[in-house]
Amino acid sequence: MNFFNVPDEFKKNPELNEEDLNHLREWISKQPHLPIVTDELLVLFLHSCFYRLEPTKVTIESYFTLRTHSPELFTKRDTDVKSVLEAFKTISFSALPGSTPDGCKVIFIYAKRVEAELFVLSDFIKALSMVIDMLLMTSGTFNGLIIIYDMKGFSLSHVGRLGINMMKKYVYFLQDGLPARLQAIHTINTVPFIDMITSMTKPFMKKELSDKLYYHSAADSETIFDYIPKEIMPIEIGGSGQTLQNLSDDTFEKVKAMRKWFLEEENYRVDEQKRPGKPKTESDYFGVEGSFKTLNLD
Repeated sequence: MNFFNVPDEFKKNPELNEEDLNHLREWISKQPHLPIVTDELLVLFLHSCFYRLEPTKVTIESYFTLRTHSPELFTKRDTDVKSVLEAFKTISFSALPGSTPDGCKVIFIYAKRVEAELFVLSDFIKALSMVIDMLLMTSGTFNGLIIIYDMKGFSLSHVGRLGINMMKKYVYFLQDGLPARLQAIHTINTVPFIDMITSMTKPFMKKELSDKLYYHSAADSETIFDYIPKEIMPIEIGGSGQTLQNLSDDTFEKVKAMRKWFLEEENYRVDEQKRPGKPKTESDYFGVEGSFKTLNLD
């Protein structure tokens, strides 16, 4: 598996400089609770925050804290583990080849198996996190990340399997824990009960994230091409790219080839006992699950 290399990033990004990297290395050395952060990750963090140092530090802190306190999402990220394999068999993830005209990478997601009982939200998020990590480690920096969900086959039974606490972790992962610039999240074949899903996530979604959500109903299926060129989109949804089968198989093989990297990545976590001040717990970071139980889903 070919990972990106840091010297290429300096050629690609004039804003990237050694001085900022040194500043971050020094800052990390004074944070006893943080793990070692590789130069590859530092480059991704800096780029994702438009080379602003203070937001970069916040993102580094969020990234590692989120991964530490979400073991159900960020441990056993292993394609040899049955639950992970099942997630990839149930949900198709395709990292589309090429980019949009403005340099964004696209991940296309749809359900291969639509039975609600096969859908496990934590395994879905885990699989998506693996695909995003693969894309970042093989591509290096890119202008933005676009995620497209095809909601065909998604039913009210699926909504019943979402769970507020896990949805909250999902939102935090997307808005606070990505070393990438999240450009947009599109849903196509959007279900009529999408409002039920958004009302679950609204209480803890920042405006910056909610402004990036775009919904395309089945009747407006062509409107997605106003944002994403047909050339890179799958044939089955009216694009002129590859088949969904080819795209998802290729993506899965790339994730699988990174097995060793994923297993090693698990060691890079926050040591709460060494955190200056008070150690953080899961409820400090995500809030208490119980406080959302009376949420009105109307």
